[in-house]
Amino acid sequence: MTFLLGWLVALFGMLLLALTQSKQARLLLVSAPAGSYRRALRILGSFLLVASAFQSISAYGLGVGLVTFFSHACFAAWSVSLFLTWRRSLP
Repeated sequence: MTFLLGWLVALFGMLLLALTQSKQARLLLVSAPAGSYRRALRILGSFLLVASAFQSISAYGLGVGLVTFFSHACFAAWSVSLFLTWRRSLP
């Protein structure tokens, strides 16, 4: 359960970071968000990735926790890239 929770937090962080880039935001949404909204999404996405790292380290210790966090981040990035590929609607 701990692994799933860390992965979900990393997944939402990666999705928010994908929304800060204009091309990915246009794929996920209809238009890119405004500049101040993008900055808030970037801060919240970074915070969620750091929270996932702290959650992994607190659950498994420093060595295994960092490896677990990197697996969360890689699996979340892979999931976001699959979702962006599936949602391809730009000309």
